Amino acid sequence: MAAIEYKCPNCAAPLVYDPGAKVIKCEFCDSTFDPEELGKIETTAISHETAKIDDEYIEGEKAEEYWKAIKAKTAGYTCSSCGGAIIGTVDSAALFCPYCGNPAVIQSSLSGEFAPDFIIPFTRTKEEAVEAYKAFVGKGQKVLPKAFQDNHAVEKVTGIYIPYHLMSCDASASCKFTSETTEKWSDNTYDYEKTNFFSNARAGRMAFDRIPSDASSSIDDDFMESLEPFDYGGLKPFEMSYLSGFLADKYDLGIEECSKTLDVRVESTIYSELRKTVENAGYKNIAQKSAEINIFNRKYSYALLPVWLLRTRFNNEFYYFAMNGQTGKTAGRLPVDSKKVSRISFGYAALAFLIVLAIFVIVNFSAGAFFAGILIGALVALITGLITRSNLTSKVRNVIRQGGASNYVSGSLKLSVREDVFTDSKTSRKLRKKES
Repeated sequence: MAAIEYKCPNCAAPLVYDPGAKVIKCEFCDSTFDPEELGKIETTAISHETAKIDDEYIEGEKAEEYWKAIKAKTAGYTCSSCGGAIIGTVDSAALFCPYCGNPAVIQSSLSGEFAPDFIIPFTRTKEEAVEAYKAFVGKGQKVLPKAFQDNHAVEKVTGIYIPYHLMSCDASASCKFTSETTEKWSDNTYDYEKTNFFSNARAGRMAFDRIPSDASSSIDDDFMESLEPFDYGGLKPFEMSYLSGFLADKYDLGIEECSKTLDVRVESTIYSELRKTVENAGYKNIAQKSAEINIFNRKYSYALLPVWLLRTRFNNEFYYFAMNGQTGKTAGRLPVDSKKVSRISFGYAALAFLIVLAIFVIVNFSAGAFFAGILIGALVALITGLITRSNLTSKVRNVIRQGGASNYVSGSLKLSVREDVFTDSKTSRKLRKKES
């Protein structure tokens, strides 16, 4: 493998990409360069030496297996500035030297089959990511452990390019549904309700453009999907100079592994769109009878997309906060202090119980009303407590998986079949109450 460090042509100091100014900048002489032009400047590839990892003693029977796994994922690189050893993983594409702080791009991690087609450069700065993290933490002040309210954690916010496989494709679907409509009327004696039953057939075709799938196994897909969508207006042909000053990984999940997730997103989207045509026609109680979906004309590309990431460990579990490095959209899954949540939830539940009980006693002061107030108050308190707990937790855990691909539809649904066939009806009547 080789590590590339971009040097300033004017003073030979290290260069980094400035997402705010969208230029490559020398922090020593303040020279700036266009990222695409800098890629044409000749750079020196420094061959690395795999860093030796000394065996350490670990208690337990799995010590040998543990170190084999660590060694298999660890690689060493030599810093071209100071000669220090940079330790990373075999999937690392960009690193920092721990001795002099200079950035290095691992050329071999981005060549051959691992050469990206596209990149979306960072447009959001670390300062913006830090402010977003503070705002996110601020919403959860009441329930976060104290360790997550200290400002020292913000220094762990890191800019990293995440590898993504992008799939463009066409999809066709043929679905059948059952549905109902209702009619209501009255005469002097009865109220009538007629239910009409239908068979609905829909078929159509949709095109999708560059649906992303996180190609790194290090982070959960639902977490990364929460940061979507990226704005492909910022998609650029890949240049390694954009990586300078940031971390980056190459993919360790191939197209075959990611295509399963991508197919599910396509299938759910075209099915949902066909079902909506039945709903929008006024039919109710819609149920699927059959569905046949085909995906074809698949085309794949490989891109590095920008994410500001905070990964931290608490009570032997990993928690994350991330911000889309282009759009600023955030997602987080932070720990909660269960004692704080329980105390606040109990307080709201107790207040709800007392209010309900007071209403019953004031409206009808009797033993029956008192006991009814206790029963209903307890039920309201339980519901209030559960809702409060959910709301408190959601303030620091807003990870929501996309599940579909509606953000990546090219054009609109093209219907080829739209049939609504009446199959049966049923009429019921109910005696009207006489007016007193």
